[in-house]
Amino acid sequence: MNATLPPPLQGLLSPRAYAHPVTRIEVVETHVSWVLMTGELAYKLKKPVRFPFLDFSTPELRARFCDEELRLNRRFAPGLYISVVPVTRTADGEVRMGGEGERIDSAVCMRQFDSSQELDRLLAAGSIEPAELREFGAELADIHAKLPVAKPDDGFGTPRRIRDTILANLEECLDACRDTKAAARLFELRAPLTEALEKRAALMQERLVAGRVRECHGDLHTRNVVRLEGRLVAFDCLEFDPALRWIDVADELSFLFSDLLAESHPGHAHALLDGYLERSGDHQACLLLAPYGAHRALVRAKVSALSARGTEDGTKRSELLTRVEAYVRCARELLAPARPMLVLTSGLSGSGKTWLARRLAPRLRAVHLRSDVERRRGREAAAQNRGPSEPGAGRYTRAATAQVYARLAERARDVLGGGISTIVDATFLRREDRMLFRELAHALQVPLFVVRCTAPDRVLRERIESRMREGNDPSEADVAVLDWQLGRQEPIEADEGLAVIEADTTSDTVLAHVLAALSRGAAADAAPG
Repeated sequence: MNATLPPPLQGLLSPRAYAHPVTRIEVVETHVSWVLMTGELAYKLKKPVRFPFLDFSTPELRARFCDEELRLNRRFAPGLYISVVPVTRTADGEVRMGGEGERIDSAVCMRQFDSSQELDRLLAAGSIEPAELREFGAELADIHAKLPVAKPDDGFGTPRRIRDTILANLEECLDACRDTKAAARLFELRAPLTEALEKRAALMQERLVAGRVRECHGDLHTRNVVRLEGRLVAFDCLEFDPALRWIDVADELSFLFSDLLAESHPGHAHALLDGYLERSGDHQACLLLAPYGAHRALVRAKVSALSARGTEDGTKRSELLTRVEAYVRCARELLAPARPMLVLTSGLSGSGKTWLARRLAPRLRAVHLRSDVERRRGREAAAQNRGPSEPGAGRYTRAATAQVYARLAERARDVLGGGISTIVDATFLRREDRMLFRELAHALQVPLFVVRCTAPDRVLRERIESRMREGNDPSEADVAVLDWQLGRQEPIEADEGLAVIEADTTSDTVLAHVLAALSRGAAADAAPG
């Protein structure tokens, strides 16, 4: 174990080097660091190395990057990252973590955690549900909202820079994978990846100007997320190259999204996406999931291929090459043409449309858009106070309602444009609102299905009253709103040309019934002729 540290630092392998009780020290080594695991705390030291992409060659540089690592990671995991600690040497040559004496190096002090709680291991063990990724997605959106914003003249996040970076990585990936089974498939990605970048160049510039390029994590994949005290947190931000972390938030989201897909966890990937989008409202990010996600998958393929070259362990090499193929396959699938579907869950308040939409979304790999959430988002943007509105008044006026449906349609357009199926959860009691989405489906050439949710009047009222008592749902519709809806709903007519699926939400088989009907409808839509 002593051989893992250079002579000036080997004193840190003794428990006497620490101010807190230590019974055992374990050293974990990476290409650029040593992590000393002491039990309660872990200390990360940077190796005195210099590469084209980083320079840790002097104690001063290592101290500077330790400070930077602490600053960056406390934004994501403040409870995990504690401080930067000097490594000192006393007059008699004793090396200590902290204390008095000459400072010879620096270390980042962290809470030590159980590595079995890292996300990649939780997924492999089947020990994490998609709901945790959904919550993590929402928390990631909150963090992103507070991060520093790049200025358009900083040079980060420009379409040209993004294009050059992504296509250069593709060439590096081709070189790294030249002796693998994935090499031929990689060549086929050049054209669709280039086309996707050109198609979205104007959007990239628009998002740069709009403040979507921020100082992000920079390396957000499943090995850099851990469950701490019952919730997922990201750690190990990229501190050594600003260009790798000053990126579009959509790029950051795409990294973890594609990693989950490549590791065969699509349900977790879509839960992450759904949670992020609902909290952030940045549904436009879906338009960039294909190029950014494919790029991130190819970054991981490149790293895995290079690691396979560098190991003499046959079993390890085989595992790494299997990962290469999975990442390349993920990139291909993200760039392949997609035909998503648009599903409207409609019905009176209390009819179970949100309950059903929440269960349909993960099974359809769909994003769930909800009118109640959009109404609240619009109110918060306008700085309106929360509180009841009379039916047909306040935020329930026809003009206010039309604005909600228009925003839902705009968000649905972005999600569908990214090749992702979309569920829009709203009452859709007026023909005009249904026609808005029929026109959208026609314009995008995607199949449209209306799931008409129903329940007996008594059940509607019981559900509404129960929801109001609990007070933890975005919906503010009470029984007065229900009565107002009952008198003003416009039944779906045959001339609307809508494919309607009836859904009695009091039935135990309603979910299976709707899924089967959607499957039949999608198959019929895809049939030639």
